[in-house]
Amino acid sequence: MAEIRIEKKKKPVWPWILLVLILLLLGWAVYELFLKDGQAQALAAVSMQLPALYPDLMPDMIRT
Repeated sequence: MAEIRIEKKKKPVWPWILLVLILLLLGWAVYELFLKDGQAQALAAVSMQLPALYPDLMPDMIRT
């Protein structure tokens, strides 16, 4: 009898590359929509509280 060789199919790589690209785009979108604005708002909130807590650290232009 003849021997029949059976080769396993190689799994494609492109679904993993596509998954990584989608995750990168999702992470960038979350950063742009939520974290970037949140950082500016948090910094503004801290800077608004700073003069009341430490008036000596307040710049002369802001003092009234």
